[in-house]
Amino acid sequence: MPTYEFICKNCGNRFSVFTTVAGRDKVQCENCQSRDLQQVFSGLTFFKSGSRGGGSTGSSGCSRGSCSGCPGC
Repeated sequence: MPTYEFICKNCGNRFSVFTTVAGRDKVQCENCQSRDLQQVFSGLTFFKSGSRGGGSTGSSGCSRGSCSGCPGC
C-alpha cells in the first residue's frame, strides 16, 4: 500500500496516510475531520532488489559518496 500526503484546505494540517488507492478518497483530516483535502505529490524512493547494503536511489539526489545517510556513502 502506498503512503499519500495531504494538506487540509480547512485547517492547513499536513499529514500522511498509509492506505489503498481506493481508500484515499475516504481520507479525512486527522485534525478537523474535513474531507476538503489536497493531495501533495512528493518525491519517490526506489529500492534496488538485491543491492549491496540495501541502498536506495530516488529523489534524494544522493550519488555515491555525497551523503552520510546511505550505506556505502
